[in-house]
Amino acid sequence: MTQFDSYCDRLLARAEAAGWETRARRTIPYGRQFELARGQAVAMLNCYQGKKGLSFVTGGKAAADLGADLGAKPAPKHADAAQADPFGLGLPHAGGDESGKGDYFGPLCVAAWLLEEGHVEKLRALGITDSKKLTDTGMEKLAGQLDKLGRGHVVTVMPREYNGLYARTGNLNTLLSRLHGQCMGALIRKHGAPRAVLIDQFARDSTELRDAMNLPAGTKLVTRTGAEADLAVAAASVLARVAFVAGLKELGHEFGMEFPPGAGEPVLRAGREFRRTFGAGQLPAVAKVHFKTTGQL
Repeated sequence: MTQFDSYCDRLLARAEAAGWETRARRTIPYGRQFELARGQAVAMLNCYQGKKGLSFVTGGKAAADLGADLGAKPAPKHADAAQADPFGLGLPHAGGDESGKGDYFGPLCVAAWLLEEGHVEKLRALGITDSKKLTDTGMEKLAGQLDKLGRGHVVTVMPREYNGLYARTGNLNTLLSRLHGQCMGALIRKHGAPRAVLIDQFARDSTELRDAMNLPAGTKLVTRTGAEADLAVAAASVLARVAFVAGLKELGHEFGMEFPPGAGEPVLRAGREFRRTFGAGQLPAVAKVHFKTTGQL
């Protein structure tokens, strides 16, 4: 049993002792998600393992109750909600984020959202926040509401196309920069230039991104870690994640099997099953074959 397995088991045992029942569990990027219920109360427990160690986040209507039972410190009011302009960019500004970058199976999806003054309260009322704090089902509903506002744009690159693009660029950050430029360019052509564009930082040097964006004069580019605290980037993160999940499902329907997200043991099992059934030559149709995962199948 790994350290992360033990961490998840300890949290579930603590929740069980407080009367919570585990209804479902699934693999999510960089961790696992558990659906817990206590009577009519339902909450999500997301457990993560990353460079900063092990951590958990609770979500759902009963998130505060579950968090308290697990010993989480009470969060300040509205701490989980994305803010309209935490980086002082002014309005209107656009935000961009991506999903699928670290997932072996499925597409790479880049999304952009234009935040205007008239939509701030609507997005707040919807509960738009960083996609990592939401369930896939919840995000699908939110994406439907965002689509009605019509201020977003998504670029989805399925594996068949992705592998060719990556082979030509040879660098994921270069490819991401170009896709962000393509996505934001489409948004600006449709709705006009914002005061600023905020991108969740994925590279130390933003020169390639700046060149790929080719923003109009008067529109500045800003990159930040933790940019999902901004309402525009949070909305983009929801759209990108929903597009990624839809891409996984599309591949599942095409090949008649489930493709898990991430790059852990469930992915290895699915990859080996796929290779046995369809052959290694078909992997570029479903996976990002430059990942080290390919050599482990």
